[in-house]
Amino acid sequence: MALSVLMILDVIVSVLLMGSILLQSGKSSGFAGLGGGESLFGGKPTDMDEALSRFTTVLGIAFAVINVVIARLQ
Repeated sequence: MALSVLMILDVIVSVLLMGSILLQSGKSSGFAGLGGGESLFGGKPTDMDEALSRFTTVLGIAFAVINVVIARLQ
């Protein structure tokens, strides 16, 4: 029972983690970003970028912990 709940939670966390990674803006615009100095060094992140970065970190840690617990229970 607990293992099934953890596996479902693992799937939900992994989908949220993928979504939060995909929603983050890139550090530069690829080859187009090589021209400007500010875009070359990443520029100043916005509040949304910082929030997504923290959310991604929390989800990554939760994903790792859940997977370790699942591995221990099996």
